[in-house]
Amino acid sequence: MDFYDGAGSRIVKAVNWIAKMEEREKSKPVVSVIIPVYNLENYLDTCLDSVGRQTYGDFEAIVVDDGSTDGSQAVALRHAERDARIVVISTVNQGAARARETGIRHAKGDYICFLDGDDVWDSRMLEKLVAAIGENGGYDIVCCDYKRICKTYEAPKREMRTSDMQGLDFLVASLYHAISVTVWGRLYRRALFEKELRHYPLRLGEDSLLNIQIGCQQPRVRCVDYVGYVYVQRGGSANRSPLDIGYCVKFSEAVHAELVRHRDVVGDRLEFYLLLNKMRWYLVYLRKSHNPWAGDTEFARGINAEAERYRAELEGFFSRCDWLLLRMDRRRWMRPGVLAVSTLMRWGKSLKRRLTR
Repeated sequence: MDFYDGAGSRIVKAVNWIAKMEEREKSKPVVSVIIPVYNLENYLDTCLDSVGRQTYGDFEAIVVDDGSTDGSQAVALRHAERDARIVVISTVNQGAARARETGIRHAKGDYICFLDGDDVWDSRMLEKLVAAIGENGGYDIVCCDYKRICKTYEAPKREMRTSDMQGLDFLVASLYHAISVTVWGRLYRRALFEKELRHYPLRLGEDSLLNIQIGCQQPRVRCVDYVGYVYVQRGGSANRSPLDIGYCVKFSEAVHAELVRHRDVVGDRLEFYLLLNKMRWYLVYLRKSHNPWAGDTEFARGINAEAERYRAELEGFFSRCDWLLLRMDRRRWMRPGVLAVSTLMRWGKSLKRRLTR
């Protein structure tokens, strides 16, 4: 009897799943939420609960299980049974960027919104972004602020750019990190993903490369003054891993390939745009590195030489502390000082966060 009961239960679930897929085929939501997941069993419940609590309801949520080996898929399926807007897709492990691409291929909405499986949304996240994207004749991207939560602190992080962007503004802002380099915390017009977007197998910065490619399409962008995304920074996350000079070189090569591919858009500014990005990533490296001797590499010497050539034009993009680090990096005997200054800068930022909590 138990066998037949179990078989009957499985048949009912299968029928319900087929009905759900048929209903999904007929409907077309405004927003497709794409959630890449890999071994996030302990976080996914909270994440999907925040999706289910949205005050704006015209969306589908596509959970892409990227080959998880824990109970992540079971958590996602449990939520999908309760909420017909949630769909679960399982793939072999290929990384978050590939998982997002899978989600985009299955998306039906006119707009795309990304959410990492260990993060959460404010209940009005979609409502705010959807309302903003239709203002002033319509935008292609809407960005919101976010809150970062670590073991030792939590604090809101606001976009440095608050004015509307158009033309190549979003590209330039993405190149030198004037806005956050992530894809989450934003609502994108789906048409932006229908042009050829290349995938680069990098452990860090894939979001940044995607935004650079989208920036070459000259989107209209709106930044709203609203903290809608909660970013949970875990100890094992990719952006906490060490950054080496080899990675800076590899990332620069990928950016160069994209700017060359879009030469018709960037024109004679290609060299300057590439330098903007190289300088920003090298400065990130200087702040994160525990090796003060990388200034002798060909990559570092090239940046220092080019920076002097474009010094007047670059003044508005980088702070005095940035220029101090670069000047010290040019002199071998001062390079240990780079490590000391960058450490003090990190401590200063950390202290400021704690005092403003």
